[in-house]
Amino acid sequence: MKLLYSCLVMVVVFMMAVSGAWALKADCGKQPNVPAKPAKEVNKENPAVNNDYDKIVKENPKATYLTVINGDQPKANACGLNPKNPPGEWTGWGGPLDADNMTIGEGAGSRNDIVIGGIFFERGIGTHAVGKLVYDLSGDKYKKFECYVGTSDEKDAGLECGNAGSCAFIFTVDGKEMFKSDTLVGGKAGENTPALKVEFDIPSGARELQIDITEGGDGNSCDHACLGDAKLMTAADLSVEPKNKATTLWGSIKASY
Repeated sequence: MKLLYSCLVMVVVFMMAVSGAWALKADCGKQPNVPAKPAKEVNKENPAVNNDYDKIVKENPKATYLTVINGDQPKANACGLNPKNPPGEWTGWGGPLDADNMTIGEGAGSRNDIVIGGIFFERGIGTHAVGKLVYDLSGDKYKKFECYVGTSDEKDAGLECGNAGSCAFIFTVDGKEMFKSDTLVGGKAGENTPALKVEFDIPSGARELQIDITEGGDGNSCDHACLGDAKLMTAADLSVEPKNKATTLWGSIKASY
Protein backbone atom coordinates (compact mmCIF):
# COMPACT_ATOMS: atom_id res chain seq x y z
CA MET A 1 0.00 0.00 0.00
CA LYS A 2 2.81 2.41 0.90
CA LEU A 3 4.54 1.55 -2.36
CA LEU A 4 1.36 2.30 -4.33
CA TYR A 5 0.92 5.65 -2.54
CA SER A 6 4.55 6.60 -3.24
CA CYS A 7 4.09 5.74 -6.91
CA LEU A 8 0.96 7.87 -7.13
CA VAL A 9 2.74 10.83 -5.54
CA MET A 10 5.60 10.48 -8.01
CA VAL A 11 3.17 10.40 -10.94
CA VAL A 12 1.41 13.57 -9.74
CA VAL A 13 4.73 15.39 -9.25
CA PHE A 14 5.88 14.27 -12.71
CA MET A 15 2.66 15.46 -14.34
CA MET A 16 2.97 18.87 -12.66
CA ALA A 17 6.58 19.15 -13.78
CA VAL A 18 5.61 18.35 -17.36
CA SER A 19 2.45 20.46 -17.62
CA GLY A 20 3.30 23.29 -15.22
CA ALA A 21 1.46 24.30 -12.08
CA TRP A 22 -2.12 25.46 -12.31
CA ALA A 23 -2.18 29.17 -11.50
CA LEU A 24 -5.34 30.89 -10.35
CA LYS A 25 -6.56 34.36 -9.38
CA ALA A 26 -6.53 33.13 -5.78
CA ASP A 27 -2.73 32.90 -6.01
CA CYS A 28 -2.62 36.71 -6.10
CA GLY A 29 -3.94 36.96 -2.55
CA LYS A 30 -6.79 39.07 -1.24
CA GLN A 31 -7.97 42.27 -2.88
CA PRO A 32 -6.81 45.40 -1.00
CA ASN A 33 -10.38 46.67 -0.57
CA VAL A 34 -14.00 45.67 -1.01
CA PRO A 35 -15.03 47.05 -4.44
CA ALA A 36 -16.51 50.53 -4.07
CA LYS A 37 -18.85 49.84 -7.02
CA PRO A 38 -19.47 46.07 -6.87
CA ALA A 39 -19.76 44.15 -10.12
CA LYS A 40 -23.25 42.70 -10.56
CA GLU A 41 -24.37 40.00 -12.96
CA VAL A 42 -27.60 40.81 -14.82
CA ASN A 43 -29.57 39.40 -17.73
CA LYS A 44 -28.90 42.46 -19.88
CA GLU A 45 -26.22 45.05 -19.18
CA ASN A 46 -27.44 48.65 -18.76
CA PRO A 47 -25.07 51.46 -19.87
CA ALA A 48 -26.59 53.71 -17.19
CA VAL A 49 -25.48 51.37 -14.36
CA ASN A 50 -21.89 51.08 -13.15
CA ASN A 51 -20.26 47.66 -13.35
CA ASP A 52 -23.25 45.51 -14.24
CA TYR A 53 -22.36 42.72 -16.68
CA ASP A 54 -24.04 40.03 -18.74
CA LYS A 55 -20.91 38.25 -20.04
CA ILE A 56 -17.83 36.89 -18.33
CA VAL A 57 -14.32 35.92 -19.47
CA LYS A 58 -12.98 33.30 -17.09
CA GLU A 59 -9.31 32.92 -16.30
CA ASN A 60 -7.19 30.32 -18.10
CA PRO A 61 -5.20 28.59 -15.36
CA LYS A 62 -2.56 27.42 -17.84
CA ALA A 63 -1.62 30.93 -19.00
CA THR A 64 0.88 33.39 -17.51
CA TYR A 65 -1.08 36.51 -16.56
CA LEU A 66 0.35 40.01 -16.58
CA THR A 67 0.24 41.43 -13.07
CA VAL A 68 1.56 44.48 -11.22
CA ILE A 69 1.81 43.58 -7.52
CA ASN A 70 1.84 39.93 -6.48
CA GLY A 71 3.53 38.41 -9.51
CA ASP A 72 7.27 38.12 -10.01
CA GLN A 73 9.86 38.82 -12.72
CA PRO A 74 11.71 37.92 -14.86
CA LYS A 75 10.21 34.48 -14.18
CA ALA A 76 6.52 34.56 -13.32
CA ASN A 77 5.16 32.98 -10.16
CA ALA A 78 1.70 31.42 -9.72
CA CYS A 79 0.04 34.86 -9.67
CA GLY A 80 1.76 36.10 -12.81
CA LEU A 81 4.47 38.30 -14.32
CA ASN A 82 5.24 41.75 -12.88
CA PRO A 83 6.56 44.73 -14.89
CA LYS A 84 10.27 45.52 -14.76
CA ASN A 85 9.96 49.30 -15.19
CA PRO A 86 9.54 51.71 -12.22
CA PRO A 87 6.06 51.69 -10.58
CA GLY A 88 5.78 55.44 -11.09
CA GLU A 89 5.46 54.82 -14.83
CA TRP A 90 2.54 52.39 -14.56
CA THR A 91 -0.24 54.92 -14.05
CA GLY A 92 -0.92 58.58 -14.57
CA TRP A 93 -3.14 59.05 -11.52
CA GLY A 94 -4.38 57.19 -8.46
CA GLY A 95 -1.11 55.45 -7.88
CA PRO A 96 1.01 53.79 -7.03
CA LEU A 97 -1.00 50.76 -8.06
CA ASP A 98 -1.69 48.36 -5.20
CA ALA A 99 -3.96 45.70 -6.71
CA ASP A 100 -3.96 42.91 -9.24
CA ASN A 101 -7.16 42.18 -11.17
CA MET A 102 -8.77 45.48 -10.14
CA THR A 103 -9.38 48.89 -11.70
CA ILE A 104 -7.88 52.25 -10.80
CA GLY A 105 -11.10 53.39 -9.10
CA GLU A 106 -10.70 56.79 -7.48
CA GLY A 107 -7.40 55.84 -5.92
CA ALA A 108 -6.34 53.56 -3.06
CA GLY A 109 -9.26 52.02 -1.18
CA SER A 110 -11.69 52.41 -4.09
CA ARG A 111 -10.52 49.78 -6.58
CA ASN A 112 -13.18 47.73 -8.41
CA ASP A 113 -13.41 44.46 -10.29
CA ILE A 114 -12.68 44.76 -14.01
CA VAL A 115 -15.76 45.25 -16.20
CA ILE A 116 -15.35 46.56 -19.77
CA GLY A 117 -18.40 47.20 -21.92
CA GLY A 118 -20.63 44.96 -19.83
CA ILE A 119 -18.09 42.09 -19.75
CA PHE A 120 -16.60 40.91 -16.45
CA PHE A 121 -12.96 39.77 -16.53
CA GLU A 122 -11.70 37.53 -13.74
CA ARG A 123 -8.12 38.60 -14.48
CA GLY A 124 -6.64 41.86 -15.73
CA ILE A 125 -4.94 45.18 -15.04
CA GLY A 126 -6.53 48.52 -14.25
CA THR A 127 -4.65 51.80 -14.57
CA HIS A 128 -5.10 55.42 -15.63
CA ALA A 129 -3.71 57.02 -18.76
CA VAL A 130 -0.96 57.99 -19.29
CA GLY A 131 0.85 54.77 -18.30
CA LYS A 132 3.59 52.39 -19.41
CA LEU A 133 4.13 48.73 -18.49
CA VAL A 134 7.29 46.87 -19.55
CA TYR A 135 7.51 43.10 -19.12
CA ASP A 136 10.66 40.96 -19.26
CA LEU A 137 10.01 37.98 -21.55
CA SER A 138 13.23 36.12 -20.76
CA GLY A 139 11.67 33.97 -18.04
CA ASP A 140 9.97 31.58 -20.45
CA LYS A 141 9.54 30.78 -24.16
CA TYR A 142 6.34 32.71 -24.77
CA LYS A 143 4.61 32.20 -28.11
CA LYS A 144 1.45 34.31 -27.95
CA PHE A 145 -0.12 37.29 -26.20
CA GLU A 146 -3.84 37.96 -25.76
CA CYS A 147 -5.98 40.51 -23.96
CA TYR A 148 -9.03 42.78 -24.24
CA VAL A 149 -8.72 46.54 -23.89
CA GLY A 150 -11.07 49.39 -23.12
CA THR A 151 -12.16 51.73 -20.35
CA SER A 152 -13.67 50.64 -17.06
CA ASP A 153 -17.43 50.50 -16.62
CA GLU A 154 -16.93 52.10 -13.21
CA LYS A 155 -17.30 55.37 -15.17
CA ASP A 156 -20.16 54.44 -17.54
CA ALA A 157 -23.28 55.39 -15.57
CA GLY A 158 -25.00 58.10 -17.60
CA LEU A 159 -21.81 58.17 -19.68
CA GLU A 160 -19.98 60.10 -17.00
CA CYS A 161 -17.55 62.72 -18.34
CA GLY A 162 -19.51 62.76 -21.58
CA ASN A 163 -18.10 59.52 -22.94
CA ALA A 164 -17.09 57.60 -19.80
CA GLY A 165 -13.42 58.24 -20.50
CA SER A 166 -11.13 57.48 -23.43
CA CYS A 167 -7.71 55.98 -24.06
CA ALA A 168 -5.61 54.13 -26.63
CA PHE A 169 -3.24 51.16 -26.33
CA ILE A 170 0.04 50.44 -28.12
CA PHE A 171 1.80 47.07 -27.82
CA THR A 172 5.43 46.64 -28.88
CA VAL A 173 7.86 43.73 -28.65
CA ASP A 174 11.54 44.68 -28.66
CA GLY A 175 10.63 48.03 -30.17
CA LYS A 176 8.46 46.62 -32.97
CA GLU A 177 4.81 47.68 -32.93
CA MET A 178 2.55 44.61 -32.76
CA PHE A 179 -0.83 46.27 -32.22
CA LYS A 180 -2.18 49.81 -31.91
CA SER A 181 -5.78 50.57 -31.06
CA ASP A 182 -7.82 53.55 -32.13
CA THR A 183 -8.94 55.87 -29.32
CA LEU A 184 -11.48 53.87 -27.33
CA VAL A 185 -14.25 55.65 -25.44
CA GLY A 186 -16.25 54.15 -22.60
CA GLY A 187 -19.54 54.85 -24.36
CA LYS A 188 -21.37 57.02 -26.85
CA ALA A 189 -24.97 57.57 -27.93
CA GLY A 190 -26.12 55.95 -24.69
CA GLU A 191 -24.29 52.66 -25.34
CA ASN A 192 -21.14 51.10 -23.92
CA THR A 193 -18.20 50.37 -26.19
CA PRO A 194 -17.38 46.63 -26.29
CA ALA A 195 -13.96 45.45 -25.16
CA LEU A 196 -11.49 45.20 -28.06
CA LYS A 197 -9.64 41.88 -28.56
CA VAL A 198 -5.87 42.07 -28.96
CA GLU A 199 -3.78 39.06 -29.96
CA PHE A 200 -0.42 38.54 -31.61
CA ASP A 201 2.43 36.03 -31.78
CA ILE A 202 5.58 36.59 -29.73
CA PRO A 203 8.71 36.28 -31.94
CA SER A 204 11.26 33.65 -30.95
CA GLY A 205 13.90 35.07 -28.65
CA ALA A 206 11.86 38.16 -27.75
CA ARG A 207 13.21 40.08 -24.76
CA GLU A 208 10.47 42.49 -23.66
CA LEU A 209 6.84 43.45 -24.13
CA GLN A 210 5.91 47.12 -23.70
CA ILE A 211 2.37 48.42 -23.30
CA ASP A 212 1.78 52.15 -23.63
CA ILE A 213 -1.57 53.58 -22.56
CA THR A 214 -2.32 57.06 -23.88
CA GLU A 215 -5.10 59.46 -23.02
CA GLY A 216 -7.92 60.15 -25.44
CA GLY A 217 -7.08 63.84 -25.68
CA ASP A 218 -10.50 65.10 -24.54
CA GLY A 219 -9.20 66.34 -21.19
CA ASN A 220 -12.05 64.79 -19.21
CA SER A 221 -9.80 62.94 -16.72
CA CYS A 222 -11.97 59.78 -16.73
CA ASP A 223 -9.39 57.72 -18.62
CA HIS A 224 -9.68 54.57 -16.51
CA ALA A 225 -7.88 52.12 -18.79
CA CYS A 226 -8.23 48.35 -18.42
CA LEU A 227 -6.56 45.29 -19.90
CA GLY A 228 -8.86 42.33 -19.40
CA ASP A 229 -7.53 38.76 -19.43
CA ALA A 230 -4.00 39.95 -20.33
CA LYS A 231 -1.91 36.83 -20.69
CA LEU A 232 1.16 35.21 -22.24
CA MET A 233 1.20 31.62 -23.45
CA THR A 234 3.92 29.12 -24.29
CA ALA A 235 3.66 26.36 -26.88
CA ALA A 236 2.74 23.95 -24.06
CA ASP A 237 -0.01 26.29 -22.83
CA LEU A 238 -1.49 26.54 -26.33
CA SER A 239 -1.61 22.75 -26.69
CA VAL A 240 -3.54 22.16 -23.44
CA GLU A 241 -7.24 22.88 -23.01
CA PRO A 242 -7.81 24.75 -19.72
CA LYS A 243 -9.80 22.65 -17.29
CA ASN A 244 -12.53 25.29 -16.94
CA LYS A 245 -12.57 26.55 -20.53
CA ALA A 246 -15.90 28.09 -21.48
CA THR A 247 -17.79 26.46 -24.35
CA THR A 248 -18.03 29.84 -26.03
CA LEU A 249 -16.39 33.09 -25.02
CA TRP A 250 -19.48 35.23 -25.54
CA GLY A 251 -22.03 32.59 -24.54
CA SER A 252 -24.40 32.87 -21.63
CA ILE A 253 -21.91 31.95 -18.91
CA LYS A 254 -23.04 32.06 -15.33
CA ALA A 255 -20.52 32.01 -12.50
CA SER A 256 -20.64 32.90 -8.84
CA TYR A 257 -17.96 35.35 -7.82
